[in-house]
Amino acid sequence: MRAAIHERQIALTTLRNERDRVRRRLEGAEVQYKAALETRGKLEWQLSKEQQDVIKLGKFSFANKLKEWTGKWDAQMEKEINEVAEVELKYNEAEKTVIDLEAEVGRLCEQMRNPDFQYVDEDWSDFLREKEMWIRQNDTVANATLQQIADDRVRIGSLKREIDEALEAGDKAIRALDAALDKLGSAEGLSIWDTFLGGGMIVSAMKYSEMEGSDDLVHRAQRALRHYETELMDVHDVASDSFKVNQNDIFTFTDLFFDNIFSDWMVHSRITEGKSKLNVVLREVRRVQDHLKRKRDEAIEESRRLDEQEQAIIES
Repeated sequence: MRAAIHERQIALTTLRNERDRVRRRLEGAEVQYKAALETRGKLEWQLSKEQQDVIKLGKFSFANKLKEWTGKWDAQMEKEINEVAEVELKYNEAEKTVIDLEAEVGRLCEQMRNPDFQYVDEDWSDFLREKEMWIRQNDTVANATLQQIADDRVRIGSLKREIDEALEAGDKAIRALDAALDKLGSAEGLSIWDTFLGGGMIVSAMKYSEMEGSDDLVHRAQRALRHYETELMDVHDVASDSFKVNQNDIFTFTDLFFDNIFSDWMVHSRITEGKSKLNVVLREVRRVQDHLKRKRDEAIEESRRLDEQEQAIIES
């Protein structure tokens, strides 16, 4: 009877913990999704406005003609196009984030429809009443100790599972960051050639290709880091700063339109700065991963001690 009670408690507690975890994630994902929709809407309006500014400047007018004669038109057009490119990068990232979060909300909603979750609270209440009656009828020190061991084993099992899931998410984030850094490193090498050694059109085209390739890789890193943050929320006593990588902080496409030494230098600086930021995040992820591994080792050791304690009581 005692073994049956322990087994049922472990099963129900594990199920309730899983249900609560899915619910927390769904609530968090819904908040993020709503915020992402608002951000995308604002950027869409801003992008439309900036594009209209470029179109307006490109139309014939005596004012624009005067700017051409005075040399101000090129500078104004460069400024407007740069602003469009900057907002477009932000909007594209916002669009990808909305798609990611929409899929995440749908996946979590499907998990919440798990039939096993439907009556778990009622089953738990029934179990507690039955367990109370059994304890009152079999109240011994040994039984109380074994029950505490069972409670501790459930707690440790949940912690180990949460740590393993966080470690897996962290490994994926590290791989995504490494891929983004490799691509940006390639772009940086080509940028040095283009900026300081007069690379020419072919080198410029290769540089832009590497930069565009890094766009998706940086987004994948952002997505992996968001998932890592979510997993870390389930592990107690793991403090970590928010991992966020802003694509627009890494580079802009200014010199795609104006190929001169100033814009080439700006792109080179942005790429170098972006690599530095990604390296900072990568070091932080690895630091947290090391902390998680230590916590997992501690949980395994505690679980081993509980096994020994339980066996000693049974054999005594």
